Amino acid sequence: MPHWTPLALAVLIVLGLSGCGTAEDLRRMDEARCQSYGFQAGTPDFAACLQRESLARRYPPPYWGPGLWPGYPPPYWR
Repeated sequence: MPHWTPLALAVLIVLGLSGCGTAEDLRRMDEARCQSYGFQAGTPDFAACLQRESLARRYPPPYWGPGLWPGYPPPYWR
């Protein structure tokens, strides 16, 4: 086994974990996005915006599929 294998494995693990965000990071990003939309922190509208951002991250809309590129048939709901 080559001597560089453990190093390569360690680099892959670090790169894989670097894409993970903590809950605090996600919350800060959601708050920044809602504030950029003009919502004021501490209001019911701001809370609703945070909830929508969280749900949008968990359940993204089905944008990828047939009908988005030329030559493909449109989806059945159009």
